[in-house]
Amino acid sequence: MTDDHTFVFDDTRQPRIYCDKASVNAIRIFREMPVSLVDHAVRADMLWIRRGFSQLYNRLSRYQLLNHIPGEKQMVDKGRLTQALQTYSGSQTEFPFNLEDFYQQTYCLYLKDQAEDFLAGSAVAGETEDLWILKPTDLSEGEGIKIISARSEAKEFVTGSADGNSSQRDSYIAQKYIRRPLLLQQRKSEIRIYWIIACLEPLQVMMFHEGTVRLNSLPFRLADFDNQLVHITNVKQQYNHPDFDPNTVLKWSFDDLDAYLADTLQLTSADFIDSQLKPQLKQILAFVVRATQQALISTPSNGLFFGLFGADIILDDQLKPWLTEIQKGPSLSFDDSIKRKVIAPLIQKTAMLEIDLQARFRRHEPIVQSDCPDGFEWVINEAC
Repeated sequence: MTDDHTFVFDDTRQPRIYCDKASVNAIRIFREMPVSLVDHAVRADMLWIRRGFSQLYNRLSRYQLLNHIPGEKQMVDKGRLTQALQTYSGSQTEFPFNLEDFYQQTYCLYLKDQAEDFLAGSAVAGETEDLWILKPTDLSEGEGIKIISARSEAKEFVTGSADGNSSQRDSYIAQKYIRRPLLLQQRKSEIRIYWIIACLEPLQVMMFHEGTVRLNSLPFRLADFDNQLVHITNVKQQYNHPDFDPNTVLKWSFDDLDAYLADTLQLTSADFIDSQLKPQLKQILAFVVRATQQALISTPSNGLFFGLFGADIILDDQLKPWLTEIQKGPSLSFDDSIKRKVIAPLIQKTAMLEIDLQARFRRHEPIVQSDCPDGFEWVINEAC
């Protein structure tokens, strides 16, 4: 793939996509599209890779597309994201809000100064427990998460040194636990939104119009710290728990959430998500991208890079959104009815959008675009 002459564009043929074997769900979706799936990466217009993608960063032909951005770890690693947000927040003037308005107080326990500050702190006045959630920086699907009620319990997770060069797999962040989350049917919940960095130069970031709502299995009880069915809002963790009831509904659509908030809880109007929540979510995503932008735009000279990401948001009982993490290549399974309405159109629209941008780059056309592509909403558009 390092030789430009091995990769030939032809506007008369269908776009060609290469997927690795791990991209099972993406392959299922692409088979329903007017594209050709090819067996060799060197022949593909787009590479859709789930594993081993970093090996391709410096092997792409000039205009080949890859569904990962080399600097994306700055966002998806919880520790690096926290550090980037903290640094950016201290000097930014673009946003009329601060980091603490959407991101709970967080410490990187692998950094000596932050670990010392965390362990030296004390509970907020009036709170009976000093509740924190400990998260590995580089794991997903709820793995390794622990809730503690006293900072002294975190000493075993402080693995870093003064220069922060501890093993990433052993690195943890400590994030203030949201004591009063919004309860849906008395259960803790979390929103998953999907968004893309479609282009790096000019920077184009878009949020998909539809997402999902994930609920825990059991009613929320703050003191039940060790019960994953109460506290860890991750579907895999719920399914794998020995006490999980398979008849429990774990996923809602955005329409379900809107209806519950308006009709059952009578907290909002029927269009709360579109009129009130989404504008806040787009601002949060824009803040994240600006905080990590320098790492994101540092790419090899060959190839075109884009990223499909997830973001997890917890609403508190005042309907205030709190970002918990960013995921790269979020779960693209769509075997349940809720995700089926989201994932297939998300992948289809993302792929065709990228292929269109690729053609414009190849023809040396200026990337000028004011209207957002169907199904998406602008987060950042520097191409207008």
